[in-house]
Amino acid sequence: MSRRIYVIGALVYDIVFEVPDWVEPNRAVHASQATFSPGGKALNQAVAARRLGADDVRLIGCVGDDFFGSELVNAAKRNGVNTEFVRRHGDARTSIAAIVVKDDLPGFIGAPDASRRVDRRQIEAALTDIRAGDILLVNFEVPQPLVQSSLELGRARGAINVLNPAPFFSRDAFVIEYLSLVDVIIPNLLEAQLILGCQSEDAAKLASGLRALGVGRVALTLGEAGSLFFADGQRIPQRAYLLDTVDTTGASDAFVGAFCHGLAQGWRAERLLETASATAGLACAKRGTMASLPTRDEVDTLLAEKIR
Repeated sequence: MSRRIYVIGALVYDIVFEVPDWVEPNRAVHASQATFSPGGKALNQAVAARRLGADDVRLIGCVGDDFFGSELVNAAKRNGVNTEFVRRHGDARTSIAAIVVKDDLPGFIGAPDASRRVDRRQIEAALTDIRAGDILLVNFEVPQPLVQSSLELGRARGAINVLNPAPFFSRDAFVIEYLSLVDVIIPNLLEAQLILGCQSEDAAKLASGLRALGVGRVALTLGEAGSLFFADGQRIPQRAYLLDTVDTTGASDAFVGAFCHGLAQGWRAERLLETASATAGLACAKRGTMASLPTRDEVDTLLAEKIR
């Protein structure tokens, strides 16, 4: 039986603008394309895992009691994600994000309101029946103290704790203190540098630094250069699947969700990384965030084509 996946973080309604130039003070820019899409890292990651075939994915977060909140919860349900522990707040607005994309590179403006209302009691209730071997995925969309307490609960109950340290607003002392609770960390290059307080671009050095802080395994994503996986006695490189890129905003969440699906299935690291990389590549070939996440059939087709 597949292990369950618990995802703690934000549900955010995304408005994506594709622009020819970055916005400057007192200047206007006309977008060539505007896309409206349910998103937020937690929702994206949960849906990514479900679309690949994960049996039981449980989302823990908060939305406002408004139109956007209803759209986000309904989007999760349509994709088969368990929303029992997504709380509706009458005195908070659903989080929204404006994502500005120029030359396939995104910039983000977030208005996190309801998503910051997740509390410890809500998380404890959601994790009451988490079992040894289940996957607990946490990111930085919730306050740092809750990241730590969630990982503590996961460790106490034998879960596989996965941390995606994004979005990374500033270096926080909590990061260093609780990394020993993390079984797998999935940062990009910049996030690894911020955690370690260094400018090195040497992936092996960054992974070694993270593991020295107590992390079990490191899956370092490197954009077009692919990804690298580090564990005891293992260093596994994985190339990127470079398709016709139109929007990279959903790629990271696609990779993380696929990675956690692979963990839940008990896959070997090589298969897990290959699937996550293909999922991220396909997400770059469509516009939007959650809307860009591929299905299992699409991923399998891409992998079969690349193998031949």
